[in-house]
Amino acid sequence: MPSKPSLSEVQAANASSTWSNRPTAVFVGGTSGLGEATARALATATKESQYDFIQCEVSNMKNIVDAAQEIRSKLSGGSLNYLVLSQGIWLFVEPKQVLNGIDLRLFVDELMPLLEKAAAKGEDARVMTVLNPNGAETIDVSDLGRKTTTSGISLANAAAAYSNVMIEEYQKLHPNLGFYNIFPGLVSTPNMKAGAWWTQPFIAIARVLLMIKPEESGERMLSALLNPEYKTGGFYLDQYAAQVSVTKENEEVRKAVLDHYRSEVAV
Repeated sequence: MPSKPSLSEVQAANASSTWSNRPTAVFVGGTSGLGEATARALATATKESQYDFIQCEVSNMKNIVDAAQEIRSKLSGGSLNYLVLSQGIWLFVEPKQVLNGIDLRLFVDELMPLLEKAAAKGEDARVMTVLNPNGAETIDVSDLGRKTTTSGISLANAAAAYSNVMIEEYQKLHPNLGFYNIFPGLVSTPNMKAGAWWTQPFIAIARVLLMIKPEESGERMLSALLNPEYKTGGFYLDQYAAQVSVTKENEEVRKAVLDHYRSEVAV
């Protein structure tokens, strides 16, 4: 098994990255935590970057459509190289407060023309979902809307499972793009403060013993995003940007997930 690269090695590799174009990226959930850290790492690597901010409450699908329309307007005549879905999922909340994992695929579809345009020019065109591919639970086709879910943890695992399915299917539909589901590791982010009071002592201990800083996670996420081996296809990655094996659903289940997604976004 290859050894994990050190943080200094990852930073050096990111700093040496070059592009024939000035890359354009969209970070969903880029205002704090590992999303912000990855955006900052990319900005440092590209140098002389420009930034914009679009407010979007992503738990509402109409908001996603409106935000995507605004992005397309701002990038009129241009293309999109990187779409990073890095919105946080906090495990110790009521399930109704967490997305079901399918909603944010709408960002991918809405921005797909910009991604395809980049791919047609030979540029990077990649979509990264930041969840845990190995944390996926078996999909229950009788409750794809997660109406009977009783915990945030279960819903987060379902989100990972749906993302795995979408990656497997979307790489077939868009063979010139790269799609990832990547586990960021245990990251000390502001999202950790959103839990119930009783979780805070455990989180404080985990911050010291187990968690990494967002800055380190951001550099490692960026190294995966820029890895030339992952330019096209579907990939399931760990926190060190190494590929991991995942249990894949059968064709019937994958079709059910896609059909459910299409029915949800058609509303």
